Order: sequence, then structure tokens, then C-alpha cells
Amino acid sequence: MKKRSVTIKDVARKAGVGVGTVSRVINNSPHVNQRTKEHVLKVIQELGYMPNPHARRLSSGHTKIITTIFPQMVGEFHQLLLSGIDEIFEKEGYTSFVYPLYSENRYKFVRESSDFVLGTDGVIIDALNVDRLLQQYIPKNVPVVSVEFDSEKYDSVIIDNFYGGMIAGDYLSNFEGDIYVITHRRKSKLESTVFEERVNGFIESIEKKGRTIEKIFEIELDWLEAFNVAKEIFTRSNKVIIFTTTDYFAFPVIEFTRIKGLVPKKDFHLCGFDNLTLSSILNITTIKQPIVEMGKSAGELLLRRIKGFTRKKQTVAFKPEIIIRET
Repeated sequence: MKKRSVTIKDVARKAGVGVGTVSRVINNSPHVNQRTKEHVLKVIQELGYMPNPHARRLSSGHTKIITTIFPQMVGEFHQLLLSGIDEIFEKEGYTSFVYPLYSENRYKFVRESSDFVLGTDGVIIDALNVDRLLQQYIPKNVPVVSVEFDSEKYDSVIIDNFYGGMIAGDYLSNFEGDIYVITHRRKSKLESTVFEERVNGFIESIEKKGRTIEKIFEIELDWLEAFNVAKEIFTRSNKVIIFTTTDYFAFPVIEFTRIKGLVPKKDFHLCGFDNLTLSSILNITTIKQPIVEMGKSAGELLLRRIKGFTRKKQTVAFKPEIIIRET
């Protein structure tokens, strides 16, 4: 026999309060005293009650849930971006749901499942062409903010990746040696284009300086593959200059040079991109993007839309900067 689901009435009955009080606790209303709130939350936990987001939308107009869609989740970048988003929404009593869109099957689910967007108050979409890939599957009444892609329809938070690549080129072109690039190879429309933008900016800067690039290595987001590429590069050249379009690739390069006893700024020069925490620890020169601040800006834009502030589409643009360290 199928077990009956716990309802909001069951919670109210056991807690000895009205259904309205339970609803206010679920929606983090300030109009419930702290003692009652703690008691109701304890009963909710004891009974294993899971609020239905659709019912919450019908009763209050909000589900208190937001969804963030990523092309994939690798390394620290997405954790930092989410921390900025959550900092804004947690104050408002929101829960965030993360959905990596790294396969055609997951993309199909978004296209075909109305529950995916009906159960959320708003959506943040990172590093994807939302206008081409997702716009037609999102209801008009669901607010959307695009991150790392300047949408024609939705509010956007962007970083000038092309300019970041140029900054890296301007820095590395000052040194003698053979120039190499390690970047990610995009294999589908569901992957980010930011790496291509960074490479294009780097190429333009290098060419303006009258320099040439020995080779561009396009690889998976894989630590071991980046390590093996570093091994090949240092076999090819004695004096090496490397631009990695993410710090995630710079870390195995540094590990290889450490094993071989190579000295930064003598045997090689290296510039990464992102300014992840380990970059500071390993003293890697990198292009900084304010990841947490970008997350906060995306959260603020989405929250304003959810609360009904109407205005023209807004774009918040951040500029990268170089952080020069030991490499």
C-alpha cells in the first residue's frame, strides 16, 4: 500500500497552529515569532514534509526557489559564482537549485519539462547563448538573468573576456621565448564560448606586438591532459611562454615545472585566467575576474525582477585586470 504524503495540514495539526502559520514559516515571513517558527520547523523536519512549489506559487505568487543553469561544473569558478548568488537570495529566504547542462539529455529535459521552470521564481543562466538555446522554453513571466553572455532580451552580467585575453597577450609579449596557448576545446553548442573569446583577444594582442604563437593546444577540462601538454611544450622549447585560458590549466603546468626544477621568469613565463584561490597560493600571474561580485550582481538583478521592478533590459559589465605574481 502506497504511503500517504505528508501535507501542510498534517504539520499544522501536529504543531498545534493554523495552516496559515505553517505557510508563513515556509515562506520565511517576518510575521511569525521566533519561538513558533522554530517549533513549526522542528515538526516539518520530524514529519519529513516537503512543500510543493506549485502550491506555494498558487498561494503566495512565489515558490522561494531560484534555478541556476551552468554548461558544466568544473573547479572553483562555479562555487564562487554561486556563493555570490546565494549571498543575495539567502537573505530573502530563497533556496537555490543548480542544474548543469552538460549533455543533450539534460538539455532535452529543460525543453520538455514544464515543471523545471514552473517550480522556480527566476533563472540565472551562466555562459550559454540563452537567446538561441533556452529563451523559447522559458515562460514570459519567469525572470531570467544571463551571466557571461550579453543577452538581447534578458538582464545580463558580463565580463570582457576578449579584453582579458588582450591583457594577457600584452603582458606575455614582453618576454623572450616561444609562445603557447592551452585552452578548452568546445565540442557542442551547450558549452561556454568564453575560452574562444579569451584566445581571440590573446591572438590579436600578440599579432599587434609582431609576435607569433607556436601552437594552440585545445584540450578537455582535464588536469592530467594539461599536465601532459606542459610536458610536450617544454620538450619543444627551452624558453617557454604559456597562456592558459583558465587557471585550472595553469595548476598542472606549475606542477610540471616544479617536478623538473624549472624557475619562473627564468625558464618560463605563465599567465592564467580567473584568479582562483590556488593561483594566489602558487603565485601564478593571472587575469582576475570578480567572480563573487558577478554572482551578487546577477542575484540583485534577478531579485529586482522577481519583486516586480519593471525597467528596460540592463547589462552590468565588469572588466578583468592582470594580477602579476611570480610567473
